[in-house]
Amino acid sequence: MRWLALSLVLIASPTQAQQVPDDQADVSVAAPAWAAGAGPVLAIDGAHKNFHTIDGRYAPFAALARSDGFSVVGNDAPFSADSLARIKLLVMANASQDLTPEEIKAVRAWVEDGGSLLLIADHMPFAHAADGLAQAFGFRFESSYAFEEPRGPEQFSRANGRLLDTPVTHATAKTPAIDSVYAFTGTVLHAPPQATVVMRLGRGWTIFYPTEPWKFDGVPQRPSEDDDLRGAIMTVGKGRVALFSEAAMFSAQRAGQGGFMGFNYPQASQNKAFLLNVLHWLNQRP
Repeated sequence: MRWLALSLVLIASPTQAQQVPDDQADVSVAAPAWAAGAGPVLAIDGAHKNFHTIDGRYAPFAALARSDGFSVVGNDAPFSADSLARIKLLVMANASQDLTPEEIKAVRAWVEDGGSLLLIADHMPFAHAADGLAQAFGFRFESSYAFEEPRGPEQFSRANGRLLDTPVTHATAKTPAIDSVYAFTGTVLHAPPQATVVMRLGRGWTIFYPTEPWKFDGVPQRPSEDDDLRGAIMTVGKGRVALFSEAAMFSAQRAGQGGFMGFNYPQASQNKAFLLNVLHWLNQRP
């Protein structure tokens, strides 16, 4: 099965296999939007052989959302009108099992009727499973790696022009304006003209197209362009979608010999507030 082969590849990759959730990360929220469990139902998908799940690498994401008052649950059922009916906000991060055409249609209809989707696909090989759903909304994930030199945590800031002034970076009653976000190696996102660009790679990166994860010798590559993105948001019917091409920035993980990845990274002091802003916007905040 395709997902099993992918899982074995990931296990064979030291960088991926050693990623573990940081159970010491600060997941507190100074001014929660709701009382504990009184907020909207937020479901983190685990039905598509996801690399990031509610009780795995996205446990810190789930804990932060709970601290803000969201009612956080896991999803272990194929997407359908029935399985989505109780959910307000669906999070799908790094799936490795393709969605069926019926699932894609169900999610699209659910969003048009008022649901909200946070869809995240990392560097290859994760784009393939998410791209069908992304294309249903006019977006596209590349099956690639995007690197800037020197390689390492990537800053997206207002100062360097990579973080744009959007509803998810504005100050709110609960969070300050977001000036800087760090990401940790992803791919390229393309958005339709009607979407609002949140994070832009812009020029100065190199995009690699390997056929095996983390194998770059002799593979096709290209310089990044202005329309190469890391994140974008869009209203669809009565609902909203947010797509991002890197997953670790929304969680807190340790990798290798204890390196930090996510909102536990010392310089990523605004990643938590940024995630909350994205979730609040998806929940129909203006």
